[in-house]
Amino acid sequence: MLIGEAYRQYGGAMVQAMARFSGDGEAAGDAVSRAFTAALVNRQMLERMPEPAMKAWLYATARNALVDMKRRDQRWQPLPEEELADAHQPDLTDRLAAEELVAGLPPSLAAPVRMKFFQGMNATEIGRAMGLPPATVRTRLRTALRLMRRRYTMQGENHG
Repeated sequence: MLIGEAYRQYGGAMVQAMARFSGDGEAAGDAVSRAFTAALVNRQMLERMPEPAMKAWLYATARNALVDMKRRDQRWQPLPEEELADAHQPDLTDRLAAEELVAGLPPSLAAPVRMKFFQGMNATEIGRAMGLPPATVRTRLRTALRLMRRRYTMQGENHG
């Protein structure tokens, strides 16, 4: 079964199941989105699976994402307003430059970087989503950051 077909067939039911599990419809939708994002990253593996195994993987990944989000929410403490006003707001050009550097990476390195820095996932969460051990995720992140630093340095030399 293709990922797109799985989304059409299971997406709505997954959101309902995650909403019942968590009592939070918005978080349920986010968890299902994360599950299908992980499915796209692992497309080759999943599309070779029998349909029941793919469905189980998708539900488990959504449930794990939901649990991880809830844990992260419990650890999150809002900053007092005066600190929030002083907090550094990232420049849009910084974000665009970072996304450009990530886009130049091979998919096996770009995916963990996006999950880590754009979605706030840790190595265990990324590993779970990608079907990799956390140590492999950390190695890929180090490799990706090294390549991005090298490319950034080379861009600076070419423009300077």
